[in-house]
Amino acid sequence: MSSTWFIYSGALMVLLSIGVLILAGRPATPVRRDATSVASGVVIFAAVCALALLLHAPAHIAVSGACFWMAAAITAVHAVRGRSRSQG
Repeated sequence: MSSTWFIYSGALMVLLSIGVLILAGRPATPVRRDATSVASGVVIFAAVCALALLLHAPAHIAVSGACFWMAAAITAVHAVRGRSRSQG
């Protein structure tokens, strides 16, 4: 199995999280001020990068895939948290 699935699955997650953002509507808080979203993205980045390197993926593929996963996590968490905070 090729290690490029880290990149493809991360890109798919970005598209899905953008769909969540579109369905949830625009969050009240800008993403720059939402520390939880950024923190979740950093944790996901580290986990995916470590997993990819443990599975002997090349470093450039591990980092590229982890960047996609980080972007997806930040977008999805920001969409869900921002929307629930503005409603309640």
